[in-house]
Amino acid sequence: MVKQFDAFWKAFAISAAVFMTGIYVGVLLDSGRVDEVRAEYTGMDIQTSDARLQSLYYQTFKNTSNFCGPAINENLAFSDKVYREGLKIDQYEKVNKFAPALIGEKRRYVLLKLQFWLNAIELKKTCNASYVNVVYLYSHYNATVQEQVQSTVLMDLKNQYGPEMMLIPLPLDLNITTIEIIKKQYGIKTSPTILIDEKIKLEGLQTKDFLNEKILEAKNS
Repeated sequence: MVKQFDAFWKAFAISAAVFMTGIYVGVLLDSGRVDEVRAEYTGMDIQTSDARLQSLYYQTFKNTSNFCGPAINENLAFSDKVYREGLKIDQYEKVNKFAPALIGEKRRYVLLKLQFWLNAIELKKTCNASYVNVVYLYSHYNATVQEQVQSTVLMDLKNQYGPEMMLIPLPLDLNITTIEIIKKQYGIKTSPTILIDEKIKLEGLQTKDFLNEKILEAKNS
């Protein structure tokens, strides 16, 4: 009986050790992912500060010649880079279980995307740019199947249009004041919601053909 009791506790101790080791390794891996994301953001912070200065430059010298072309190209390249980085953080979130600090980093990232959007609006007005801004508002904490489908559809359209479409996914529920203002301004109460060129609001799941029609409509307006 004593031997069985000892064997039970030994097995329990081994299982507990394996379990705790698994948690510890998981924490280390997730911490490493957060550190990797932060390292990427350090570089992006420098570029974002540069983008803000460029925006001020555009506002100051918008009546001068030979700056619209380079400005639009740089802003679009910057937008594409932000979009690719967004895909990376989405991948980190899928495997992250132990590092809530990643949410803070995502809030920081969302602020960068908001800055890119505002710069894109300013350049579009100043330089009469032909690209279309497509803002995709979704739920971070309560993602639905509809949102997953909508995200895939928008990614397909982004690949189709390339630099002619600026895709800006923004979570509605990360407690970011600017997004709360956007929600009130456009009367957004549901997700997914899509804004096209700050004029067209589409609520609920939209087909690729319908979105393509609306994007072309915005481009030709």
